Amino acid sequence: MRSYLGITAYYLPSDGSDTKQLQSVLLSCDRIEGSHTGEKICAEVECILDFYVIRHSVDYVITDNAVKMRKAMTLTLQAIHSSEQAVCEEVDVDEPEMWESLTEDDNAEIIGTIIANCRCERLSCFDHTLHWTVGDGLKESKCIATALAKSCKFTSLLHTSSTFKCAFEQVFGTEKSLPAAVSTRWNSTLRQVKAVIGLDVKELAALLEAQGYNNLVLSSREYSQLAELVEELDMFLEVTQLTEGEKVGTISFALPSVLSIVK
Repeated sequence: MRSYLGITAYYLPSDGSDTKQLQSVLLSCDRIEGSHTGEKICAEVECILDFYVIRHSVDYVITDNAVKMRKAMTLTLQAIHSSEQAVCEEVDVDEPEMWESLTEDDNAEIIGTIIANCRCERLSCFDHTLHWTVGDGLKESKCIATALAKSCKFTSLLHTSSTFKCAFEQVFGTEKSLPAAVSTRWNSTLRQVKAVIGLDVKELAALLEAQGYNNLVLSSREYSQLAELVEELDMFLEVTQLTEGEKVGTISFALPSVLSIVK
């Protein structure tokens, strides 16, 4: 029950080489105590940007879709624009002579600053948006609610009842285990359902009945529903893994992935 704010920077090195590979560095992973307000997150982010002296080098900020995170990044970007405006006000940019004797380095710096300022904005993480889409889809799919509930309750027994755990190990062995699902992570549901339908159906039914959990026995229809659900979610898992690249750009996978899912 501790909270941490991780900040990762992605950049292309400016070493003059023709081949530039995307670089990834973890700038910070600090614990945040107290309430996670947008203002507090904003202050933490600004502190890190100033520590590395990269406040004016930010092109895009990618975050999840949480309301507090969106507010925090809005405040951060406003602060960046305000500080840039304050610097500009100290110089008379309308003075013609100022632009006549620029060196190549100064000219490149000005162009770089203009480009950065034009792009500075917050974007939503594609994978987090996809995650919400699947989560909402599971909530709306009422026809599989019963099958999912049985799968979840059965798995919970393995993590809460030592008696049931012993009975389970006697049937399926001590090496077999089922992962618990996390309500905020649909891929944990996928792992759980895969593990459940991977068990021998008849042996599982006999175990549940012997332990007095007849209400958790999967019917043939429910088993088929879970198998079909795995087939559907595997597609979303493939897209998620495809767009999680750390050393390569993955934005070009987003649109083809969405179109493939829709088709």
